[in-house]
Amino acid sequence: MIQRVAEVIRHHVRDVDIAGRYGGEEFAVLLPGTDKEGARIFSERVRQAIEAEVVEHDGHAIRCTVSLGVADLAKPMAGYKTLIEQADQALYVSKKNGRNQVSVHE
Repeated sequence: MIQRVAEVIRHHVRDVDIAGRYGGEEFAVLLPGTDKEGARIFSERVRQAIEAEVVEHDGHAIRCTVSLGVADLAKPMAGYKTLIEQADQALYVSKKNGRNQVSVHE
């Protein structure tokens, strides 16, 4: 399933974007030149595409959903560590509010 999620992300990113697996079941996508609303729209498209995927395994159809957190570098901050912390905080909000959704760090 992780490979399928990676394929969906790869399908949605632009040539200038940077995407990769960040942890066991976590991915990070950097969207240069994209504002917070654009990142939210991108994330929602990815979320919907993953939700629509079906993986066949041992004769069973497997589906999954994802929770996403969005943060941006538009505001001055300490650096990428802060960006990751803000994205994690937004991700936590998505999970806390029922999962399978996109949350944006304000």
